[in-house]
Amino acid sequence: MRTNFILSLFCLALMFAFTAEAKKPSNKDFESLLKSFKKAGTQVSAQIVNLTNTRELISVNADEALNPASSIKLFTAYEALTKLGINFSFKTEVFQNPDRSLCVKGHGDPSFVMEDLYLMVDALKRKGVDKYSGKIVLDTSAFDQELYPEDRTDQNSERAYNAPISALNFNYNTISVFVNPTRKGDPARIGLDFPFDFVEVHGKVITGSSTDVSWDKKASGATEVVTLGGKIAEGADEWRKPFRIRDPAKAFGQAMAKMLAMEGISATGAASYSAGTCSDDSIYTYTSKPLSYIVQLMDKYSNNFIADTLVKVLDHEVANHNPGTTAGGIQLIKNDLKGFGIDLNTKGRSFVSGSGLTRDNMASASDFIRLLKHIHQEKLVLPEMFTSLPIASMDGTLKRKYAHSDASMRLRGKTGTLNGVQSLVGIFPNSDGEWIAVAIITNGSRGIPENDLANYLGTL
Repeated sequence: MRTNFILSLFCLALMFAFTAEAKKPSNKDFESLLKSFKKAGTQVSAQIVNLTNTRELISVNADEALNPASSIKLFTAYEALTKLGINFSFKTEVFQNPDRSLCVKGHGDPSFVMEDLYLMVDALKRKGVDKYSGKIVLDTSAFDQELYPEDRTDQNSERAYNAPISALNFNYNTISVFVNPTRKGDPARIGLDFPFDFVEVHGKVITGSSTDVSWDKKASGATEVVTLGGKIAEGADEWRKPFRIRDPAKAFGQAMAKMLAMEGISATGAASYSAGTCSDDSIYTYTSKPLSYIVQLMDKYSNNFIADTLVKVLDHEVANHNPGTTAGGIQLIKNDLKGFGIDLNTKGRSFVSGSGLTRDNMASASDFIRLLKHIHQEKLVLPEMFTSLPIASMDGTLKRKYAHSDASMRLRGKTGTLNGVQSLVGIFPNSDGEWIAVAIITNGSRGIPENDLANYLGTL
C-alpha cells in the first residue's frame, strides 16, 4: 500500500515536470511571437546567438536595418575603448599668464564634475597660486563650436538629455533644480545644485498632501529661467529635475571663479570670462578617471552627452584633427567597424550619431551580433564592454526591468528608446556557462516582449 502511494506521488511529480517543460517557450515559439508583430504594423529585427559555439538560435529579419536608438552607443563605446585605450584619461590644463589671468584648456572630459573642479583648484592652491587678476580665459579649441550634432532630435529641448557638447564641461553641462518640503501649507524650499548667476528660479511650490510639481525652463536673453509650481507632499523625498546649460564654457568659467573664491584664491579685479587660446606651459594638468569608468557611466545610464563627446574626442585624439568634429569621429568609427564586417553604408544602414538621439541612425540586429561576436573572440576589451552594460533588475536603464524572472541579475544589455523605437543588445549566461548574445530592435507600436524574452532565456 505504502509502495503504491509513493509510486503514485512519483508519477504525479513526473506529470507536473513534463507539463511545466511543455509550457516553456521554445525557439520557434519566441520566434513566431516576434514575427507576429508585423501584423500590428511593427517592424522587427532580431537575432539570438550562442557566442560559445556560434550556433544561431533565433533569427527574425536579422539583416533588416531599423532605428536602434541608444543601443548604437555600443559602437561608440567599443571604438573609444579600443582606439583610445581602457586607461585613457582626459586632461584639463591650467595656465597663468604674465598679467596673472588664468587660462583653462579643455580636451573634452565628459566626466568633469564639481568634485573634479574642487580637486583642480585645491591643487593650484598647493602649487602657490594665491591670487589672480579675476580674468579667466576659456580655451575650447580642441572641438569645433557645434554644440549640438545636426542630426540630434529635439534640438530646442531644455531637458538634460540635450546637453551641449564642448571641450570644457561641468556637471555634464546640466543644472538641477530641487524642491524640499517644509510644513504643510508653507512654501517648499527650492534652489539649484550650483549657484550660477545666469540661472534664475521663479515661482513657488506649496507643501501639501501629495506631490505634483510643474516645471518649465526657457531662455530670457542671457538668463536661463526655471519656473516651478504645484505642490510637494509633506515628508516627501527631495524632488529634482535636471536641465541643460546653454553655454557650457561660461558655466565652467563661473563655477571655477566661485571655487577659487571658496578656496581663498582671491581676484584682484572684477571677474570676467572670455574665449581664447592658452599658450606657454601649463602650471597644472588635471586628469580624469580612466575611460573604462567613463564608458560605464555612458552605457549604464545611456548618457547622450558622453557618447556625443566621445565621438569628437576620437576625431581629435585618434585622427589628430584640430578641432575634433562629429563628422570626423563618425567616419572613423564606420571605417573601423567595416574592418570586421559591419558596413553601415549598405542596405539601408546609416550612422550619423554616436549617442542614438536621432531618427537617422539605421542598423540591424545582425550588425550588433557581429559586434558582440568580435568582442567575444578578440577579448581585448571584453571585460570593460560587458561590465559597462546595465544588469537586469539591478542597475542603470534595466534597474526596473525583468525583476523576479530568469533574466534577473543575469541579463546584461544596452537599451534604446525613442517614440516608437525600442531595442535591447546584450548578453546572457545560460545554465551551462555559455554566453548568449541577444539583439532585438522594434520600430512601431509594439515594444520588446520582456516577459516572453525572460522566459525564453530561462530555457537556454
